[in-house]
Amino acid sequence: MNGFKTILTAGALALAMMPAVPALGDGDVSHNWNAENEAEALRIFRDKFIELGGEWSDTAFPDTQASISSVKTRIIGGNPPMALQSALGGVMQDFADAGLLQNMDDAAAAGGWGDNISESMAAVGKHGGHWVAVPVFVDVINWMYTNNDVLANAGVSAPNSWDEFKASLPVLQEAGVIPLAVGGQDWQEGILFDHVVLAVGGAALYEGMMNGDPEILKGDLTRQALEELANLRQYTDEGKSGRGWNDTSTLVVTGHAAYFFMGPWAAGGYGDLGAEGGAWSCRLTPWDNSLTIVADGFQFIKVTDDADMASQVLLGNAVMDPATQIAAARAKGTLPVTTAATAADFEGCPAKAVAAMADATSITHWNGRAADVGSAIKDTVSALWNEAIDVEAAHQQLAEMLMM
Repeated sequence: MNGFKTILTAGALALAMMPAVPALGDGDVSHNWNAENEAEALRIFRDKFIELGGEWSDTAFPDTQASISSVKTRIIGGNPPMALQSALGGVMQDFADAGLLQNMDDAAAAGGWGDNISESMAAVGKHGGHWVAVPVFVDVINWMYTNNDVLANAGVSAPNSWDEFKASLPVLQEAGVIPLAVGGQDWQEGILFDHVVLAVGGAALYEGMMNGDPEILKGDLTRQALEELANLRQYTDEGKSGRGWNDTSTLVVTGHAAYFFMGPWAAGGYGDLGAEGGAWSCRLTPWDNSLTIVADGFQFIKVTDDADMASQVLLGNAVMDPATQIAAARAKGTLPVTTAATAADFEGCPAKAVAAMADATSITHWNGRAADVGSAIKDTVSALWNEAIDVEAAHQQLAEMLMM
């Protein structure tokens, strides 16, 4: 992470020594919202931005990392976008620490950005007490999607415990379907691991691992979680290597697979199966009363052109408008950060999340923490899952990386 900051800082210094390069005159947003429901949410924000007088432009990427890499390149090249859509955690911290995010305090005060969100959510959009980003969604990540018809045809009931889940896997495999759909990307494998950790040790194990607790990381429960993960590999399919999350979700939608662990963005793909609770279902991890959450929003990249700064103000006002945010959250299938929202505003999976928020334990997901935490999880889990290392080596590597 320090190396990344050094590169960004060096790039910023280099820019100061270069001749001025004209910034973009439109509202260019770098993002990875590509699924149908995500694109609809972005369209709602775009329409509000245009209604306020902005000229919209956006650049889409297949995943967060590709979008972030592009923004780094554009910053160093003197052609930064207006904003970067991302999880507001370690990624934002890196850009902010390098001095590459815009101070939006005046715009936030004039636009009342903090009026309709909680103090904790407002803090997510700030660095050093200054607004540099706007949180728009709270994504609850630990969802289990199920094709109920596939389960019924195999004589399997929806599992309510980890033991019931594991017992169903060989039965489904014998029935000729893929028990567990998993894609071939490290972050997808990391989300699968979330559910395993919650099964083995609940919120205490999850928090302890993410906080770098030596006793927990070196302990038996962390090793057990890695063993349990490795044991799931036999119930996946050979075509998973390199497969994207949307194609993986399609295996469940089309009845080729039974279970899929993914965030709320996956729910939009199940519309052809009818209403949730019929042919398909979404359930928060059934074996633990915990929610792994991350705030998603827009970081404002530092610009100097007055027109570009005005566009940033318009974007902030557009996405922090309560009615617009609720509409976008409904389209995306997630929760808005605005406190103006109520459970009556949602149905299906988001309504379940709203209800669960009342008494579940909320934990910050690894994607909302410092970048090196997410890297440790993804690197170790992916190496183990793809048999580059064994459980013993994975246990040692994870402990060493998270205790740094």
